[in-house]
Amino acid sequence: MSRRVSLGGAALICLAALAGGCAAPAPVAVAAAPVQAGTARAERVAEALVLAERAERAADPAALVQAAARLERLGAKPGTPADEEAMQRWFASLPADTAVMRGRALGPAYRSAALDPGATTQLNQTFLGGRSAQIVLRVSRGPTPRLVVRDQSDREVCKVAADDPLKCRWVPIYTQRHSIEIVNTGPKMSEFYIVFD
Repeated sequence: MSRRVSLGGAALICLAALAGGCAAPAPVAVAAAPVQAGTARAERVAEALVLAERAERAADPAALVQAAARLERLGAKPGTPADEEAMQRWFASLPADTAVMRGRALGPAYRSAALDPGATTQLNQTFLGGRSAQIVLRVSRGPTPRLVVRDQSDREVCKVAADDPLKCRWVPIYTQRHSIEIVNTGPKMSEFYIVFD
């Protein structure tokens, strides 16, 4: 019976706070799809990057802390100075008692980019032979581009032009550089994150 009283008392306190105008402002909604169990690490990093960017843009500190903590746990490594600056801003939102861990030996690397309509960019990345390789491209704004991955002998190992996020997974026979071509076939600028794992 004492449990009912304490729950009822809590409900009365909440009702009184709402009636008195003391309710906290509603947080800005940042669209976040639930992360499925078994989702690949690169995909989780891509999702967290987009969530962090959207939370920062919407000035939603709670969502930003959540996304930054997720990025820290996943060990995401920025690939450009601009991405490093953004990561530092996001990590600055974490509570002081949260220690940022860096430098995981094989943590996922990422970079952000933007492509004008009709533009193409090409990246090169080395993947280890005999180990699962994965690329995930997650759009933060604009149309979803086309993604083509080729090995050193120019053999196509992956081609995707479906809905966001774009995912490629394969096992290289031996360690080699791969070319990654990204093409914006849409009518507007495409802004995205690409994650390599």
